[in-house]
Amino acid sequence: MDFRIIVCIKPVPDQKFWGRIALDPVTRTLNRQGIPVVMNPLDKHALEAGLRLRESWGGRVTALAMAPPEARPVLLDALAMGADEALLLSDPRFRGSDTLITARILAAGVRAAGGADLVLTGQQSVDGSTGQVGPQLAHFLEMPGIGNIREIKPAGDGLLHVLSGSSEYRALIEVRCPVLLSVHKEVGAPRFISMMGILQAEMKPLRVLSAKDLGLEETPLGLEASPTQVSDLFMPEIRRRREILRGEPEAVVRDLLQKLRQAGYPLA
Repeated sequence: MDFRIIVCIKPVPDQKFWGRIALDPVTRTLNRQGIPVVMNPLDKHALEAGLRLRESWGGRVTALAMAPPEARPVLLDALAMGADEALLLSDPRFRGSDTLITARILAAGVRAAGGADLVLTGQQSVDGSTGQVGPQLAHFLEMPGIGNIREIKPAGDGLLHVLSGSSEYRALIEVRCPVLLSVHKEVGAPRFISMMGILQAEMKPLRVLSAKDLGLEETPLGLEASPTQVSDLFMPEIRRRREILRGEPEAVVRDLLQKLRQAGYPLA
């Protein structure tokens, strides 16, 4: 079965370096210059779900990302995990795009890849946490979109049984492809990248497409075209102090409880 799966991968700042992220006072966006990027954690789970479906149905898995050229290693990681090919949508005109413009660009990328029977995304990213790109992308691709996916099971003949929900509800849905699914980590733990996978990744196709390649040369893009504008952004001042309590355990516990009550914490 020629089943086409596209997994949207977002390169995000490595959380170990978040202390170095600064704010641009003019554009009110995050300045990530010099910060290493990694694959968004939930997108790894989406990729794992795509690879498992390929193992069941056959077909191809394409990793798709919109990012600067420096994000190429993230797509190499996706190829090392097992993706068959990768597309990097990269153009200076994409800079500053909000979720709507990002989804428009990703939709053009899906079409450039030849379309998809299944599009997978993480439910949200660690740097934005909006959860908006998946539904907006489904809109531009004119296919159903389902979020909060916890489980995906192939049911044959292009059908999927998906479990969607939260701590308050669960819904078992039968859906026919094409469809877009935004997943949580419960869909499956990402596989480890092997040395053989790393070596094979260098031999797999990784194409870089510009706005012109995507047919978007006349389309308004980037920060200026984005309907979502940040009115203000600031870094909160974090104040911390540390106090070490010493003595016998019983005395330390009594002292700790007293200090917590004095600080206004309700204790039984």
